[in-house]
Amino acid sequence: MPMLYAPGSTPVAVTPRGFAVFEHGASAALLTRVRSVVAEGRGLGGVIESLTGAYGASLTAIPAFAVALVEGDSVRIAVRGDFAFDVDADAPERVSGAGVTTWTERVVRGVRRVTLQSGAGEGADPAELPVTDGVVLASTIVWDAATAAVPVVPAPAATAPAPVPEPVSAPAPVALPAVLAPVVEAPTAAPVAAAPVAATPVAVDAVPATRRGAASTSPSPEPAGNVPGLIDSSTVQTVAGDETLLPEDSELSQSRPETSAAGPVGGDASSTTGHDPLWGATVVRPVEDVPAAPAPGDHDGATISLAQARALRAGREAAAAAEAPTSTTPPLAPPRPPAPGRIRVSTGQVLLLDRTVVIGRRPRSTRVSGTDLPHLVAVDSPQQDISRSHVELRVEGESIVATDLRTTNGTTLLRTAADPMRLHPGEATVVIPGDVLDLGDGITVAIEGLS
Repeated sequence: MPMLYAPGSTPVAVTPRGFAVFEHGASAALLTRVRSVVAEGRGLGGVIESLTGAYGASLTAIPAFAVALVEGDSVRIAVRGDFAFDVDADAPERVSGAGVTTWTERVVRGVRRVTLQSGAGEGADPAELPVTDGVVLASTIVWDAATAAVPVVPAPAATAPAPVPEPVSAPAPVALPAVLAPVVEAPTAAPVAAAPVAATPVAVDAVPATRRGAASTSPSPEPAGNVPGLIDSSTVQTVAGDETLLPEDSELSQSRPETSAAGPVGGDASSTTGHDPLWGATVVRPVEDVPAAPAPGDHDGATISLAQARALRAGREAAAAAEAPTSTTPPLAPPRPPAPGRIRVSTGQVLLLDRTVVIGRRPRSTRVSGTDLPHLVAVDSPQQDISRSHVELRVEGESIVATDLRTTNGTTLLRTAADPMRLHPGEATVVIPGDVLDLGDGITVAIEGLS
């Protein structure tokens, strides 16, 4: 079924791949952009890109949002701010963004239904209005994720091979109507009497076997009605074997000489083609004047075989491919190394050190990139002992380093069996599991290893 919602004031961008929810006041341009990137399959990265394009790279400026998107047989969920998803899956859970500086992100398998209820005074009406694609204002959202999963197209069943048709004998030649009979000219070298051509057909045995190819040895029936100008089809010469010869002006020929289409200079076109270029009439000649078909590999170079043409084309394409520059698209971002540890703030927050962490009253980072957003942890400081951006922890290789961000009251490192040490402002100091950083105003940060 499609998504069901109850009217409210929270903007929701809905697509068949999933939906995105934003806090009240989101612009129509942002909603339209997010709906477009989600429908194109660009996923959570496209949503974050749209948000940073509208509000900047600072995480403090990005509004609260909630996103649920289909990814194969799983659902990717990301929540920031006061939104919360109730996920009905094989292992039901509630995903909330409360108390998280960045956002909470999960990939859940076996999801059947995702429910979101926003606003303290909303949600009195049941979710009954359906929507499949568009932007709506809602208070309650119920999304049936099971029907939104991408279906797997089964492989086509093997079919029995088609039966080989029985050979069909060639039909007898059909006489052409008199109005379509070609104009016949008598050869100038040997004038003949004005008698119908069909009355004196050329005997098949008069043509050599190498020029007749697979022609039948039985005499062809005489055309019906004795229409003048018809030629027995059994006398048409063919070329036997796999070496099919191509004319020099064929598109398949790769070595056509740049010669005139009219033939040799001073020559008669009809003498080589058997066709009068002026009147368009077919010229009938004695069998003795018909040139013998060239044997495979024995021609004057004006034509090439089909196999040779294919070999030339394959060679030219291989040379072009070898000369083409090879380009490899670099990855969007290098793979992130595994976190060497985690931190535990005295306020109860626990974060993996899989990226840089900045802690302070209103933290921000100037080293933000589109592929590595830092964790920003805000803490309370009633006495104003803690600066807005107080301390930074980051991973360098296999070590964890802490840097005091040139604060007023400083940061103290507490290490077992050692005297307290004040960090030098702006200088990185290596910390190890078991160390504790005292920021002041009762806020401490413990460094822990991963067991």
